[in-house]
Amino acid sequence: MRGQGLVIRSEAEAHTTMLALSGHLDVAATPDARRDLHILIDSGDTPIRLDLGACTVLDATGLGLLVELQRRAHRRGRPLTIVAADARTRRLLRRVRLGRLLHALEADHLGLVDEPATA
Repeated sequence: MRGQGLVIRSEAEAHTTMLALSGHLDVAATPDARRDLHILIDSGDTPIRLDLGACTVLDATGLGLLVELQRRAHRRGRPLTIVAADARTRRLLRRVRLGRLLHALEADHLGLVDEPATA
């Protein structure tokens, strides 16, 4: 599925659904992404793993969509976990108190920890 500057790939795994976003998640891409992601969330029943590793969240609209997706998945009984995201997106999610979605990232076994600050 493709929005404006955003590509969504869905892949059924053994006991989960992987949704991988690539491109820019911003005000321009959000309406199409919202529609496509709602369909994907509503059409399954397994936990969702959201891969944002190739996605850049550019504005509050994109961040708001992530909050909305988590709530929608929760209402459908589908736990949603972010399994990859860049450092900026992880910081934004922590600031809006959605760090709990990052618990898979916080486990260092994925090697996806925040880069150390440079002076």
